[in-house]
Amino acid sequence: MNSSNQRALVALLEDGDAQTIEMVKRGLIESHDTKLEELEELLRLGNSNATQHLRDVIGRIESAQNLGTISRGLARLKTFQQLEDLCWDLARADQPGFDGGPYSRQLDAWGEALRAYLAKGATTEEQVRALTRYLAYDQRLTGNHHDYYHPRNCFLPWVIEFRQGLPITLTLIYILVGRRAGLDVEGISAPGHFLARLGHVYFDPYYSGRILTESEWDRINAEISEQNRDQINKPCTPLQIMHRLLIYMRNAYIKRDDAERQKKVDQYLAVLQH
Repeated sequence: MNSSNQRALVALLEDGDAQTIEMVKRGLIESHDTKLEELEELLRLGNSNATQHLRDVIGRIESAQNLGTISRGLARLKTFQQLEDLCWDLARADQPGFDGGPYSRQLDAWGEALRAYLAKGATTEEQVRALTRYLAYDQRLTGNHHDYYHPRNCFLPWVIEFRQGLPITLTLIYILVGRRAGLDVEGISAPGHFLARLGHVYFDPYYSGRILTESEWDRINAEISEQNRDQINKPCTPLQIMHRLLIYMRNAYIKRDDAERQKKVDQYLAVLQH
């Protein structure tokens, strides 16, 4: 877009009637040639009216791009690496300009440090205790007992940042860090809760990685019907974890009457229905 075209476009957004302005905005949004960098440049040329309209256009384009990225990620979601990448995409859709790189490197650092905690020949229970000692006590990861329904608890980077989260987001961190250290940690969808498992050992990241006794696990199994009992003993797939995480996210926005963000999550969930 040359300078004369830029000035003409800004003039229309400054002084055009409502119908003209909406037509220009729709044209920018639907054009495959529109580049966000060029729109950012236009912000410096216009008055407050033009700037407001341009920011609206930029926001709507970014929203559409994020929806496309997340939809593609959901459609191909099979691995935990893809699940992790999708968590960064969700954060970027909520906070434009977000960079997941530092948080991914933080997980890398935790995984590397955890290796030092793992004694050779350790039993499965000893491995779990090393994992929980490092994440729950050294890194202070814990459940957000005071503000459970805050949407921040659903976003992996903010859980890493503030060291508080939901059972599912904390378990996901245990999975991602554990796998970096060579531990095949799994997520288990329990009734009204979410737990972690390594081998035969079940533990609860929401409560500082507390290991469940055999009788506690038996009581959990007794709470569900016999035909569904096999399902609870199967580890959740990355897709199942993401689906449950999005449900939590949707409920958090409903409780805050945030209809705009709830609508976004509904769009993500709709992708999973196909």
